[in-house]
Amino acid sequence: MTPGKNPSQSPSGQSGRGNWRQQARLVSGLVLFAFCVSHFLNHMLGIWSVEAMRKGEQLHHAIWGELPGQIVLLVAALTHVILALWRTTRRRTLRLPVWESLQLVLGLYIPWTLIPHVIATVGLDNAFDLPTNYSATLALLWPDNAFAQSVLLIVVWIHAMIGLHFWLKLKPWYRRNLPVLSAAAAAFPLLSLWGWISGARQLAASGDTKLNVTNWHLDWVYTIADQARAVVFGLFFLSLAVVLVRIAIRQFAKTITVEYPGNLLVRTAPGPSLLEISRDHGIAHAAVCGGRARCSTCRVKILAGGENLDPPNQAEAAVLRQIGADSSIRLACQIRPTSDLRVHPLIPVRAAERGSQAHQDAYYWGVEQPVVIMFVDIRDFTGLTEKTLSFDVVYLLNRYLDLVSDEIRRQEGYVDKFIGDGIMAIFGMETGLREGARQALRASKGIVKVIDALNGERGNNLRAPLRIGIGLHAGPVILGRIGAAGGSGERSSITALGDVVNTASRLEAENKVHGSLLTMSDAVVKAAEIRLEACETREILLRGKSVPLQIYSLTDLDREPVPV
Repeated sequence: MTPGKNPSQSPSGQSGRGNWRQQARLVSGLVLFAFCVSHFLNHMLGIWSVEAMRKGEQLHHAIWGELPGQIVLLVAALTHVILALWRTTRRRTLRLPVWESLQLVLGLYIPWTLIPHVIATVGLDNAFDLPTNYSATLALLWPDNAFAQSVLLIVVWIHAMIGLHFWLKLKPWYRRNLPVLSAAAAAFPLLSLWGWISGARQLAASGDTKLNVTNWHLDWVYTIADQARAVVFGLFFLSLAVVLVRIAIRQFAKTITVEYPGNLLVRTAPGPSLLEISRDHGIAHAAVCGGRARCSTCRVKILAGGENLDPPNQAEAAVLRQIGADSSIRLACQIRPTSDLRVHPLIPVRAAERGSQAHQDAYYWGVEQPVVIMFVDIRDFTGLTEKTLSFDVVYLLNRYLDLVSDEIRRQEGYVDKFIGDGIMAIFGMETGLREGARQALRASKGIVKVIDALNGERGNNLRAPLRIGIGLHAGPVILGRIGAAGGSGERSSITALGDVVNTASRLEAENKVHGSLLTMSDAVVKAAEIRLEACETREILLRGKSVPLQIYSLTDLDREPVPV
């Protein structure tokens, strides 16, 4: 991993495409989602009138009711179900995250309730030429089947929203607009429920509910529905049986050892992916995309035993290339150890996904992650305050630390520590290197304004105005909870360790030499994807280094572009 590239692009917004099965499942799901959206929009027209629903049905039928649309819909449904069953048979453990378990349960409920509905509409129309327009369908559903139909609508929508969320959650535009999208996602099914129930009630009140469906037709519907249910759920239980048999066989198979940080040893049989091994043994392991090779959050550094792993498949290789990973980095969701392995997870697990034990806190282990380190320091603070009352110095220092810290946090930075009148901060822990670099630059500009405001408040307390220096450097560091031994680690603050920290401190000191406000490395400029034209640039050779470091020194932050 090299400065200037973004090894955490996946967590911050970029994702891989997954293998062909995952892509096919996604495309088929999107086709089914498009059908649901158009169908639910048609329901909403019932808020106005049944006649509006009938007119909307003409457009809906033109898209999905003719033979080409029916074929597309049928292929999408079969593809989605078959690939879901295939993915189930590939599991080596029944331990699933809550969201994945919920999606699975809802996915099983949908065919159980939807199959009779489809056969009662499409089946009767094709088999007996009985028209299944809105009037006939509403008459069949209202009022006896209204509750079951409403629950089906909500379940279908929730299942779709879970899938969409875990597909889009890595995209920056989605995270920025999540509140608005969440509100729309909640309102959409409610309006659809309102529409179809209102239309059904209007139709019942009008008395226009004549049906050509006899009890014989209904018996036929339930008979065919039971047969279809038996096929679908028979396949599901068969796939579940495959998983259970595989788990049982593993109990008697040879075992291998997987070693996690902190000398945590896990004995397991070969077969499961490393992500499944972690979950099966209660070890928290990040996996934003759910183990589909569409992100890099489950990545690990292979410390020993990597030579016995299969080479990356196409999906894994694409993600690893995107993040600029070297050969020792692999995706836990894709590798299946067949011999002893020693690994180090590289991405922290969110607090909500961690247990209370110390070894389940990734920061307790130490996490390697590319970030931006900031150092802020007041120039000659001791000299400025040597004739100032001690209590006034304490007040001024606290005021300065509070305001600068607030500005750092406002830009989503993390205040690592206070060092006298200096501050160390970390950017990009949650947002990724590119956005972290931009946040650090915005924070630097804000800190300069804070100092200007403090100078306006100082009155006669100081002999001269406050002057500061800011140093920025980007690259991989180790983030850990130092001093968390023997506890859960949750109360201990996170600190950054590594050469990047030392370099950032050195760059802050360079401001004294050149009379500048901000000195940053070329790695920060590249990560932020900006161009600097009106600032001094030079190369310096740091102690213990053989390669010079290109740096930029700015005396006026308003003259250079700061990303918004």
